[in-house]
Amino acid sequence: MKRYQTIVIPYDFSEHAQAALDEAYELARDLEAELHLVHVLWSPHAAYALGSPGMVVAPPPVDVAAIREHAEESLKEVVDGLEGGLTVHTHIIDGLNVADAIRASAAELGADLIVMGTHGRTGLAHAFLGSVTERVLRRAPCPVLTVRGEEDKG
Repeated sequence: MKRYQTIVIPYDFSEHAQAALDEAYELARDLEAELHLVHVLWSPHAAYALGSPGMVVAPPPVDVAAIREHAEESLKEVVDGLEGGLTVHTHIIDGLNVADAIRASAAELGADLIVMGTHGRTGLAHAFLGSVTERVLRRAPCPVLTVRGEEDKG
């Protein structure tokens, strides 16, 4: 079996992401691997521009630096809440397409494994909302382990 040494966890501060981090942490501890928490910032300016095709409208005033700083501080709190003994890196990346940003980050970091949460939606919710996890799975540069949150089990 391949030894996983670089594990990427997409982290959006949801319960599902926390379940994935918990699983990845145990795995990394057993394998003496490094963890990389990746948070994708979807630029409010880009989101605004996407919502108005063909129109040139000034985006609403948004302090992107403050959003980034808040995300960095929040990731630091998550890492500080983990037991010691592991090397954990945090990455804040910009991206219009979250799945593409996760895949690119995993490739750049030389990930051996991506561990990510899934909401486990089915039916219309899945059809309308899609699944970042599914889009990562389809073209990931390495194996992907999906983890469901507690409310999705059973």
